Amino acid sequence: MQTLWTKNYTTITIGTIISAIGGVGLNFALSVLIYNQTQSTMLSAIFSAVIMIPNILLPLFIGPFIDRFSRRNIIVTSDMLMGILFLLIGYATKDGYFNYTAYMVLGFIISCNGVIYGIAYESLFPELIPDKMMQKGYAISSLIYPTVNTVMFPIAAVIFNTYGPSGIFLIEGVLLLIASLFEMQIKVQEKHLNNIAHKAQSFKAMVQEGISYLSKEKGLLAIFVFFFVFMMSGEGLNVLLYPFFENHPTLTVNHYAWLISFITAGRLIGGLLHYIFKVPIHLRYAVAAMVYFSLNILNAILLLVLYWMMLGVQVMSGILFINSFNIRMSSVQSYVPSEKRGRINGFYHILVALGMIIGRFFAGTMGEFFEYTHIIIGMSTVGMIAFFVFIHGNRKHVSAVYNRAV
Repeated sequence: MQTLWTKNYTTITIGTIISAIGGVGLNFALSVLIYNQTQSTMLSAIFSAVIMIPNILLPLFIGPFIDRFSRRNIIVTSDMLMGILFLLIGYATKDGYFNYTAYMVLGFIISCNGVIYGIAYESLFPELIPDKMMQKGYAISSLIYPTVNTVMFPIAAVIFNTYGPSGIFLIEGVLLLIASLFEMQIKVQEKHLNNIAHKAQSFKAMVQEGISYLSKEKGLLAIFVFFFVFMMSGEGLNVLLYPFFENHPTLTVNHYAWLISFITAGRLIGGLLHYIFKVPIHLRYAVAAMVYFSLNILNAILLLVLYWMMLGVQVMSGILFINSFNIRMSSVQSYVPSEKRGRINGFYHILVALGMIIGRFFAGTMGEFFEYTHIIIGMSTVGMIAFFVFIHGNRKHVSAVYNRAV
């Protein structure tokens, strides 16, 4: 009987869990440390903006590199080098050293590594999933980060308060080295390497080939452009949610914390459902379309309903978000040829990062002048228009990508 849990899939899953555990603590430490040391929202915002730059610029250049070399080796090397770096930084900061510029450089390096690792991982992962088990494979993958966040966030806070950022850095270094040891055990014949052996291309030619391929794939292009707009519109809620609770006459930050935990619970439920129940091939596009339509509505009404209804909306949003992630990832990654996957994933990362940055700046600026609820409704309306134009309007081409046996 065929099983999802082959040696390769089990190994990459364990490695991802170990890496994610350290990542939670690292993200917590950096976000808290920068604000605590500077006491400036402006400096914190500049830090956040600078470390987002690699997400816009790097994917275009790194995609061809990932399509040229072994993705497994890139992942192993990435984790190993970052593990050594964090051990060194943990030692260097053991006496409480802080320098804003130095931490910004560190954040920039971490972000660059994250882009390289992320695209290589996304491009390799489909080859580690047994045939016709993409949905289950991505269902498990989608469970890892919500689960680890839920469990490790409070633990990371305790470690940070007890040992400071150096303790987090040392733990992250050890965990990344352990993860790289697991990833070394992956044994896979990477399909794209066979093609490269017979077809050497320049960097420019590989970029041009990737752009040419995407421009001819109307379904992929429609999906990518929709997610550019969808992620941009969704950032309105992400940016304004905390200020909404901070300035509410009756709701508090504790209510905000519970709301965040409920969307995490929804994502866990959604991941489990996708693992247990397989979406019929002929319904995959219809389910995805329903999800995109519904998420725009749920985003628009979240701040308009009573608090107990907000919790229910968040659970539904979490379930639908995982549906969106699972169907898109399993469809797109199986649809794109292995030898082009790095470049195509790179283009997607650029679009999403641009959308998120534009959405953040727009929502943050408009929040100074208009009601938060009105801004979110307006941005969700833009997301809904994008759904009808790009997903529904190109349903023939999009369904050709989504309605696949995965």
